Amino acid sequence: MRILLYNELNPKQIPGFAKLVKYLEADDFKSADVKKVGDNLYRARLNQSDRLLFAVYRHQRQAYALILEFIKNHAYQDSRFLRRAASIDESKIPTLGDAGQIEGAPLAYLNPNHASFNLLDKIISFDDSQQAIYQLQPPLVIIGSAGSGKTALTLEKMKQAVGDVLYVTQSAYLVKNSRDLYYAHGYENADQQVDFLSFQEFLESIEVPDGRPVSFQAFQAWFGRQRHGGPLKDAHKLFEEFRGVITGPATDKSWLGRADYLALGVKESIFLAEEREAVYDVFEKYLAFLAEQKLYDGNIVSHRYLPHNTTRYDFVIVDEVQDLTNIQLYLILKSLRRPQDFILCGDSNQIVHPNFFSWSKVKSLFYRQDDLRSEGDLIRILNTNYRNSPQVTEIANRILKIKNQRFGSIDKESHYLVKSNGHTQGEVLLLEDSAGIRQELDKKTRTSTLFAVIVMNAEQKPEAARHFSTPLVFTIQEAKGLEYENIILYNFLTLEESRYREISKGVSHADLEQDLKYARGKDKTDKSLEVYKFYINALYVALTRAIKNLYWIESNARQPLLDLLDLREVRTTLELASQNSSLDAWRQEAHKLELQGKQEQADRIRSEILKQKTPPWQVLTGEALSELKRKALETNDKNAKMTLFEYALVHEDLNILNVLLHADFKPAKQPDKGLQMLEQKHYGAYQFKKPDAVLKQTDQYGPDFRNVFNQTPLMVAAWTGNADVVKAMCDQGADTEKVDGNGLTAFQIALAQADRSDAYAKKKLAAIYDLLEPTSMSIQVEHRLIKLDKSSMEFFLLNLMIALFYRVMPRKMVYRLEGFGTQEFIDAIQHIPPGILPERRKQRAYLSAILAKNEVDKDDKYNRKLFYRVMRGAYIFNPNLAIRVEGEWVNIYDLLSIDRLAPRHDIKEDWWRRDINEYRETQMNARKVELQRLLAEKRMAGPSENPNTALGS
Repeated sequence: MRILLYNELNPKQIPGFAKLVKYLEADDFKSADVKKVGDNLYRARLNQSDRLLFAVYRHQRQAYALILEFIKNHAYQDSRFLRRAASIDESKIPTLGDAGQIEGAPLAYLNPNHASFNLLDKIISFDDSQQAIYQLQPPLVIIGSAGSGKTALTLEKMKQAVGDVLYVTQSAYLVKNSRDLYYAHGYENADQQVDFLSFQEFLESIEVPDGRPVSFQAFQAWFGRQRHGGPLKDAHKLFEEFRGVITGPATDKSWLGRADYLALGVKESIFLAEEREAVYDVFEKYLAFLAEQKLYDGNIVSHRYLPHNTTRYDFVIVDEVQDLTNIQLYLILKSLRRPQDFILCGDSNQIVHPNFFSWSKVKSLFYRQDDLRSEGDLIRILNTNYRNSPQVTEIANRILKIKNQRFGSIDKESHYLVKSNGHTQGEVLLLEDSAGIRQELDKKTRTSTLFAVIVMNAEQKPEAARHFSTPLVFTIQEAKGLEYENIILYNFLTLEESRYREISKGVSHADLEQDLKYARGKDKTDKSLEVYKFYINALYVALTRAIKNLYWIESNARQPLLDLLDLREVRTTLELASQNSSLDAWRQEAHKLELQGKQEQADRIRSEILKQKTPPWQVLTGEALSELKRKALETNDKNAKMTLFEYALVHEDLNILNVLLHADFKPAKQPDKGLQMLEQKHYGAYQFKKPDAVLKQTDQYGPDFRNVFNQTPLMVAAWTGNADVVKAMCDQGADTEKVDGNGLTAFQIALAQADRSDAYAKKKLAAIYDLLEPTSMSIQVEHRLIKLDKSSMEFFLLNLMIALFYRVMPRKMVYRLEGFGTQEFIDAIQHIPPGILPERRKQRAYLSAILAKNEVDKDDKYNRKLFYRVMRGAYIFNPNLAIRVEGEWVNIYDLLSIDRLAPRHDIKEDWWRRDINEYRETQMNARKVELQRLLAEKRMAGPSENPNTALGS
C-alpha cells in the first residue's frame, strides 16, 4: 500500500519511521506489529514504547495507509483520535498479519502528486491549484464557486497563523460549522487564540449596540404598513438599496446625504434617477423607524464604531465576503495589527441580493485606504467543483456564459467557468407544468429530505405549497447556503419572464460555444447589469443547490433562456421511484434548518411531518409556580405540598425545602428518600438503557418539550446520566443551550451531578460530556461580547461555578460573605476523568492562576473579567457579567437567583439544633442583603456609559 503523511507530522521527529514505512508499503503488517485499536484506526510498533497511529483508505482500487499520529510511550489516553478511550491493553489485541484483511474506507478524491494530506473533520487532499494557494503567504483573496473547497482551504491556512486570529462571516451557522471543522478530532494549536464570530458578534465584540439588528422581516412588516406604489412597492429591492447603496459603500460617512445619493451614476443604484427622491424620503422614515423600534442598522453602527475599533488581531479570515458591505469589511480589516495579514474568500456569482459587490470594488477599497494598501496580485481562483454533478455544473456554466455575453464581465476576478469533479452522475430535466407532473413529483417526494423546492420570491411560496406538500419550500434568499441532492425549480422564470427575455436578448447559441472572454459591457450607460444581475445570479444559485438532479418546471417552457441552456425537450411524463426519509432524518433536517435560521420550514416539519403537539400538563414557571406555592403553604393542600417538594428536590431549592420543614411537611425531613421516590415516579423512562420510552414522548411533543418541573428530556437525561438517552436526544436535535428553572443548561446539570456523585463523575460523565458541551459561551463584560471557546479553562470554570452556585454559596454566606475558593473546584473535579480535564488543569496552582487572571480589576491581556474577589482567595461572579441565554442577554444574578440561597437545615429534632438552624437562617438572610447591596454597588461602580452605547439609534 502507499503511504500518506498527515501534514502536521514531522517524520524526522519520529524514531524508526523510515523502517516502519517500508513494512507498511510492503503490506507486511506482521513485521510492523499492526493492531486494530479503533474504528478504522490501527497502531504500528515503532519501538518498545512508541507507536504510530494510522487509518486505511482506498482510492481507485489503490490502498493507502494514512499516518495520523505519533504516540509516545503508549500514551493512548492523550491521542487526538482515541479521545475518551478506555485504556488499551495491547497484549489482548491480536496482531494483523495480512493487510488484505482490511477493506479500507473510500476516499472520494486523492491527488496522486502529493505525499501528504490535510485534515479537518475528514481527510482532505488538495488538488494542484488548492495546494499552490495553500503554500502562499497572505494577503490573499480566494475566489471559488460553491463546492470548490475554499472554506476548507482557508481553515487549513488559518492553522499556520500565530497569535490572535479572527474568523468572521455573515452567517452564524457557517461560523459554528467552520469552528467545528477546525477543531475536529481534538485539534489544538498552542500558538494561536482564535475567535470564530458572525459579523453581528464582531460588532458586539467592539460594543454591544442597544436594541436588536434590523432584519428584512422587521423591515418588511414596517414597510407593509406604509402606502407606496410603482417602483417602491418592492420591499426587498428597497431594503437592499438602503444596505448596498446608501449606507454600505462609503467608509467616510454613515450614509449618503440626499444630494450625494441623487448624484450617483446610472450603475451605482438599483433605482432610476427619477425614482431616487422618493427612495430617499422612505430612507429618512427608515432612520426614524430604527430609533422608534430600538433596532440598529449594521452598516451605520459599523461606521460609528470605526474610531473605537482597536487593532487586536494578528490574522483575519473573512469567509463569504460577498455578503458584506464595504464599511463592514473595512471595519473588520481595521482590527488587524498588520494590515496585510488577511485572507478573504467568496464568490460574487452567489450574490442573491443587489448589494453592488464586486471584486474590483474590494480592490479599490484597498487602494483608497492607505492603511489597507497592499502590493502585488492578491487574487487566486478555485474553479473546480467537488459537490455538484457534471450535469448541474454544465448548465450552471452556460448561465455564466450568458451572463458574460449579455452584460460583459463584472470584473476579471469573476470571469471564470467551473470544472466539475463531481463523482455522482445526475440529470437536468425540463418538465411540463401539468397536474400530472406536479402530482407525480409531490407523491414521490413529499416525505423525502432529499428534495427541496425553490421559487423566486415569497409571493410564489403559497402557490408552490398548493402543489408540493414538502415543508422544504424556499425562496432564493432562503436557499442560499443550503444544498440538497435534488432540487425542484418551480416557475422560476415565468414569474419574471420579461426580465429573463431581456437577459437572453442578443445572445446566440454560437456565442455560447466560444470560450469565455473578458470584456466590459459595450453600452456604458446601460444599467441593465445592475438591474438584472440579481436575476441571473439567483438562477445560478438556485441551480447549484442541486447536488445531483434538477427538476425544472415552467408554465411557459418556450422561453429563449431555456433554449440557450439547451433545455428544449419538455418532458410530459416522469417515472420517479418513491423517495421516503425516516422520521429521524426529518428531525435532523428540522434541527439543521433551525440552526441556519430557517424557522418557517423547521416549524412545518415539526407540525406536518413529525405531527408534534403541545404537552397537556402545566409547566411550573412564573405564575404557575407562585400559585402552587400559595396552594401548598396557604391552603395546606397536601398534593400541592408534594409537588412543591418534588420541584425543590429537582432544583435543589433549599429555600422551599426549609419552608416545607417549618410547615412540618414530613417528607422534607428525608430529602434523599424523596429523591428516590421522585426518580421512580417521574423519571422511570430515563432509567432504561434503551431510550424507546423517552422517544415515544419526544415523537409526540418534540425534543425540547418541558416536563412539569420545567426540564427538557435532555436535562433529565443529563441529570440521570443516561448516555443512551442523551445521545438519542442529541440525534433528534435537542437544544443544548436551553436552561431550567435554576438557569442551568443540561451541560451544567451534568457538572453538578458529577460534583454530587463520585460514581457519576467516574463512570457516566465521560460518555455524555462531548454530547452536552456547547461549542462556546457568549458573555458580555463592560458592554463587549466575549466568546469563550470550549477549549479554554475559563469556559470550564465559569460553567462549573454556575453549576455549583446553589450548592456552594449557601455554605459561604452563613457567618460572613465569602465566595468560591480553589478548594471548591478541586473537590468538584477530582474524580473527573483526565480525558475530559487533564491532570495539569486540576492542580491548585493552575486553578488559582485562572481565577486571579480573570479578576475584574486584574491587568492582563486575556483577562475575561469573570470574577470579583470578595476576600483573599474567594470569588463571586462579576456583578456586571451578562450571559447570552437562548438569544437574550441576561445578567448572571438575574439568571441565578440569590433568593433561592438558603442554609441546609439539620433534620433532627434536638432543641439546640433547631436554635442553630434558626441562627443560621437569620445570618443567611443578613448575608443575602449584604450580597445584594454589594452587587448593586458594583453595578453602579461598573464601567461608565460608553458614548457608543446609543450608536444603534
